[in-house]
Parts: sequence; structure tokens; C-alpha cells
Amino acid sequence: MALSQFEILHCCIRADDAQLKGLGFCGVKERGALMTTEHSSTPTMSAFIIGGTGMVGRKLVAELSQSDHFSRIVTLGRRVVAYDGPGKEKLDQHVVDFGKIEEHKALLENLDVGFNTLGTTRADAGSDEQFIKIDHDIPLHVARLFKEANPSKPLHFCLLSSSGASASSSLLYPKTKGLIEQHISELGFAKLSIFQPGILVYDGEKREKTRFAESIAVSLHKPLNFLTGGRAASGVTSVAKAIRMVAEKGITPGSPVDFYDNKSIGKLASGN
Repeated sequence: MALSQFEILHCCIRADDAQLKGLGFCGVKERGALMTTEHSSTPTMSAFIIGGTGMVGRKLVAELSQSDHFSRIVTLGRRVVAYDGPGKEKLDQHVVDFGKIEEHKALLENLDVGFNTLGTTRADAGSDEQFIKIDHDIPLHVARLFKEANPSKPLHFCLLSSSGASASSSLLYPKTKGLIEQHISELGFAKLSIFQPGILVYDGEKREKTRFAESIAVSLHKPLNFLTGGRAASGVTSVAKAIRMVAEKGITPGSPVDFYDNKSIGKLASGN
């Protein structure tokens, strides 16, 4: 059963606080695996991203490109990411067919961090099967290849999920999000950071195509977050910034899986 726009909003408001765990930040392990720039002692990492042309993905590519902690960002997608800002020379862009992604496995070698911001809606996908392929099958396949390409290296994977994600849900959207969280956690990354924002809204430039739920969320963003304790909606810039900040911390001690809900994402992005 597909999730309606208003059911998405309902799931965002009822995100379960019990999913949060291990939010403390500490030092990075295995620093020997990281590089250091010639003019800075800041350890730098190499990363890849799928979904870099999406709402959050474009913002994240910009965040990573401008970060002193990243020296190389590999983008994998059906088209290149349109970015011409600071740090653009770090981008190593590849147009790939995700149906034949095994042919590009070598591009995932010797990287430290993987980012998945790939996602769609049932309406845009056109069918339940296509939605599951985009939001579950492709990210899981790429994450598995990332592990296989670096068998002895501690890896960090950052997964963009959603509020209300639950593998036991009877609704397509939260169930698919819950299953991708579960299945990627089973791959055994040294660190898996799962981000569960509310409805994503543009907090910068507007895009040409705006979904109905997004238009509602934009107008109700602040009052809903006030009424729900910051759980209803997330600005894409804030989400991208929070993901970048968590990734910069590297593989921290504690739980191998960390969850960041909408409220936690907002606090990270605002520096609180």
C-alpha cells in the first residue's frame, strides 16, 4: 500500500524517540587510513555519494566539496552533479547504470565514507516495484559493493532515511525505509549513521517541481516543528550540513549504528 502525502506528514510527527541511540561524538579511529593535506594537519578522507543530484544530495555535494576534511568525492549517478562552487576540483564524477553497478566496483576502492541520499516517492517512481528498487535495492547493492571493495578497511556509511521508518509497517514508504536501515546495518560497517529527517523542504532556492506535501510543509514548517518538538519538517540545507558534520567526526567509539532524528539534525546544523 502506497503512503499518501498526509500519511508521510503523520509519520514525521510520530517519529519514535526510542530509535535514537549513541549520539555522542569522540575521536576518529584508524587515522592511519586518512590522508593529510600538504598545508594542513587536518586528516582528510575520500568518499562517494549516490543520489547527488537530489534535494539533499546537491547540498551535500557542496558541503563536502567545501570541507577541509574531504579531499576527494566520487559521485555515481545517471548524470553528473551540477556544482561549480568552491572545492569543485575534488569531484570525481561518473555516469553509471545502476543495473550494471558491479562494472564500477573499482571506483569504490580506497574510500573512507559512503553517502546515500538516493530516494523518491511512489508517485514519482510510478510503481511499488520501482520505488523499492530506488529506495532499497540500489542503495543496498552499492553499500554491499563498498564493503567488498574494501574488505580490511574500517568504513563509515551515512544513510538518509526518514522519520517514521519501520520495517514492520504496513505502509510502503515507512516499511521500505525501515528495511533499508535494517539491511544495511546487517552489512557490518564500522560505523553506520542513519538520518531520519521529517518532510524535506527547500530552505534555499526553490525547485521547478514542488510536491504537494512539500508545499504544505513549507508553509507549516515552523509551527509544526514548534508543536511537535522539532519532528515535522527539515530544511535540505540543514540535513546536508548535519550529515557532513557527522561524517567529519569519522568512526567514533560506541554503538556501530547511530540514529539522528529530525530534532537532532536541527540541533547539529544550528550548532546547538
